[in-house]
Amino acid sequence: MVKIKIDRDFAKNRSDRYQYVLVEASCSPDMLAEFSDARGITGIINDSKYNEELFKLQNDLRDELWRIIKTKLTDRQCEVIELYAQGLTQIEIAKKLNVNQSSITKSINGNCDYRNGKKVYGGAKKKLRRLAGQDPVIKSILARINEIQNDKPY
Repeated sequence: MVKIKIDRDFAKNRSDRYQYVLVEASCSPDMLAEFSDARGITGIINDSKYNEELFKLQNDLRDELWRIIKTKLTDRQCEVIELYAQGLTQIEIAKKLNVNQSSITKSINGNCDYRNGKKVYGGAKKKLRRLAGQDPVIKSILARINEIQNDKPY
């Protein structure tokens, strides 16, 4: 049985009239085990065999993304991404930073301007995707990962 608690201890604002409350529910490891097989989810998603270089490249890629997060994103975006990476939900992050959950969503995903053709502006994801796509170190790491994954000896 899953218990769901909706906690609305934030100050009322005008967005309460049109925004839905999102509820996240966790599940037990036993429940997740029902969906596993001998390879596990990682084996299903990535069917390549273990490769030490690939493992190192993935770690290097993670380090480079954190470099961009810490140097190129705003202080607030960096703070939100760090908390999100620690596994906190948007509601938990909002409580910790004493803001509404919608502020956290906008910090991560940006804001949509419906009057201007649904143009999305701002947001850490969009900015990180653009910066990572322009970064030569990240581009070279991704190119090498692609080479390894496409050069399967079996």
